[in-house]
Amino acid sequence: MAKEKTKTGVVMLDRSQLQPHPDNPRKDLGDLEELRESIKEHGIMQNLTVVPVDDNLENFRILIGHRRYAASEGILHELPCVIVEGLSDREQVGIMLCENMQRADLTVFEQAHGFQMMLDLGDTIETISDKTGFSEATVKHRLEINKLKKSSIETAQDKFQLSIGDFIELEKIKDLKERNKILENVDSSTELKDEVDDYLRRKLRAENEKKYIELFNSLGWRETKEYIYSYGDYAKWKKINGLEQIDLDKPFNDETIKAATVRISEPIFYHNSGYYIDFGIKNPVKQEQKKKTKEQLMEEAREKCKTALESSRTEICDLYYKFILQIPDKRIKEVNEREYKAMIKVLVSILIDLRGSMHDFSNLCNIKTKMKLEDISSDFQNYDSLRKLMLLTWSNLASNYSNKFVEWNFTKNTTALTAHQMLFDVLLPFGFRLDDDQKAIIKGTSDLYNAKI
Repeated sequence: MAKEKTKTGVVMLDRSQLQPHPDNPRKDLGDLEELRESIKEHGIMQNLTVVPVDDNLENFRILIGHRRYAASEGILHELPCVIVEGLSDREQVGIMLCENMQRADLTVFEQAHGFQMMLDLGDTIETISDKTGFSEATVKHRLEINKLKKSSIETAQDKFQLSIGDFIELEKIKDLKERNKILENVDSSTELKDEVDDYLRRKLRAENEKKYIELFNSLGWRETKEYIYSYGDYAKWKKINGLEQIDLDKPFNDETIKAATVRISEPIFYHNSGYYIDFGIKNPVKQEQKKKTKEQLMEEAREKCKTALESSRTEICDLYYKFILQIPDKRIKEVNEREYKAMIKVLVSILIDLRGSMHDFSNLCNIKTKMKLEDISSDFQNYDSLRKLMLLTWSNLASNYSNKFVEWNFTKNTTALTAHQMLFDVLLPFGFRLDDDQKAIIKGTSDLYNAKI
């Protein structure tokens, strides 16, 4: 049977009988100097509220008045108190929290800790809101803070001042591991928001990709590794009106897909670039091969070589990326100063020739590669100068629409080829290797540069 709540009038208790409550949500009592001066001049003007530690009524825990108790040390030996009996642990925490919530200097972390204690003791979000006067939304936001690792919060706070807005922004991510990872790796509120947006964009893209491919498979559509180009009289592909491309960063929408299935009788193909999905049907041959002109046949041969060269470029750039990240820090540190400076100079000259910039690296969606770019974006700031320049060079060479091995008219892109050779020479001392065909491609000596009918 619950003990009946009783309250005494004001009684004077010796300081030795009093102790701070261990569950007081306010851990930092703040500056007590002004309160000490007031107590010296006027004494304690408002009594403390305490609860008995045991049935002997000899020792008591402070519910309300922790600052007055601390500030009066060395000044008063007895303090005015009201003794309240019969309060449960939950009620004691609730009283302390409600009293402290009236203070503007209580941190969001102290609020979060107090709300969590009330929740652990059986309160609900609704009852916490009723008792403290905070809205249910505010209570929920504070409770979300408690789910984060303390070390992750501390790491972020060492670099910038976290606001409640930052924590609300993090709530958009359900994965707590990812929330903590972002906290540990950002340097500002702006960067935190960018990282949250980037994560949500990548998550939506992956979810959409899975949904669309499952839908395509159920409809019997076929995947092609080729880019679906529809230009020219003898293009291999024809675009589908009303269903040319899907942006994976946009919300899932299957209406146009289902509509195309109803009106298109030919087999439908799709190409997934990781950011967009393109669609097409095979273009029926308009003329017999023997009727094609020599120029047309040569153009077809060049297109085949362009496709093969572009595929090789992707593979080579992926090899650069994987190798650069796997170079042990020890190996880089072992490079003597003269060699280190020479490598830096070479990489900078490549970037100047390619008109490279940090923007090219940060705008990851413009990079064509099979590797997962997000794996390095958060760690980039921690790399030494040499590895950073290697990655910047790689990002420029891997760009979707520039620095291909051949120009639009099938002439060699000497700037890109020279850059590949120079990067290869920088990586070679660390153990980087390409096979003979790949080396011939970056040297510009491969048969792929000599399209034949």
